[in-house]
Amino acid sequence: MKKTKICAVMLAFVMATGVFAAGCKKTDGSSVVGSSDTGISISIDPNMTGGGAGTSEIPSYVGMTYEDNYDAAAIAEMGKQVTVHGMKFSSLEYNFYFANEYTQMLSMSLRGGSYMVPMTDAGFLDMNAQLTDEKTVRDYLQEVVISDLQGEAFLLEYAESKNLTLSEDVLTEIEAQFSEAEESAQKYGITLDDYLKSYYGPDANVDEMRQILQRYELINTAMADFVDTYEFQEGEDMLPVVFHVLYPTLDLATYTELSDEEKEQAHQRAETTLSTYKTYDELKAKADEDVAAGIAAEASEYTVSLGQMVEEFEDWCFAEHTEGDMGIVETVYGYHVMYFVGMAEADENQKKQIAYKVLQDKLDEAIASGDYDPVFG
Repeated sequence: MKKTKICAVMLAFVMATGVFAAGCKKTDGSSVVGSSDTGISISIDPNMTGGGAGTSEIPSYVGMTYEDNYDAAAIAEMGKQVTVHGMKFSSLEYNFYFANEYTQMLSMSLRGGSYMVPMTDAGFLDMNAQLTDEKTVRDYLQEVVISDLQGEAFLLEYAESKNLTLSEDVLTEIEAQFSEAEESAQKYGITLDDYLKSYYGPDANVDEMRQILQRYELINTAMADFVDTYEFQEGEDMLPVVFHVLYPTLDLATYTELSDEEKEQAHQRAETTLSTYKTYDELKAKADEDVAAGIAAEASEYTVSLGQMVEEFEDWCFAEHTEGDMGIVETVYGYHVMYFVGMAEADENQKKQIAYKVLQDKLDEAIASGDYDPVFG
């Protein structure tokens, strides 16, 4: 099944323009909180277990029924009806976003690594566990779904204002998703409706899901239209170009902190480099030398787009500078010696990023106004 990023937080759609090293790339996920993968069929790696353990050999999904895939605590959080800006969302549409986010979180946790969500002994997400200092897993999932619905309401209104409709190709693609889902259902001797109910709850059926997917695809159409037709203000398509060398305070292979002594050495190296090497060529030569010696982790030039770098790095880049300005920026990765190269016109992918950021700002402004506050029931 097709899986695409949901639209509620537009920065989730920002297109990467290249491979960014760990020394400055934004990796905390803050730009995509509220995003989730969507598609009719939700897949879990067949080598994993969870959500009704004991079904790890099933290749397309974890359980055969709704109660296999969610425990009572998760089911209690589903099935809500919400109105956003006068637009009513059914319990099934709420479940559509909830189920996809839930399963994505479950899959990532089962894979291990840095993104782990607390789980129950039975292999479900622990809804009562603290995900962060401020919120539980339950709080986060509701926040994400509401964010999705706010984004959907905002973009469907935009689509209506522009008289946008779905192309025949998109409609055909939606039907292809149902055909693929039906093939999966047949492997287990269940109907397509039962297959959909196992993920999205007892109200799920083909006709209702078709409407939800069509609305979802209209959201994508709206975003594409905004980006394609956006008219840049003077200078809005110019981006800062910087060179930096990173003296790390983390082991970037394991993301464990270095000792206090090593951190201080990194700080002193950054200070010495900043005070000694004043031109671009001098700094680059020193940076390359330190990278080769294993003292520095990275020495690179970037054309910086909003939302891609860690906050401190990005703030320095977008502050007012003249060519040749230098400084030290401390981030979670270490000390960056910065050199401002100048400004450059964004390429086509970067222009799309800028337009998406404008759209995100418009959505944020609409939500902040209170006009898109959810009304439950």
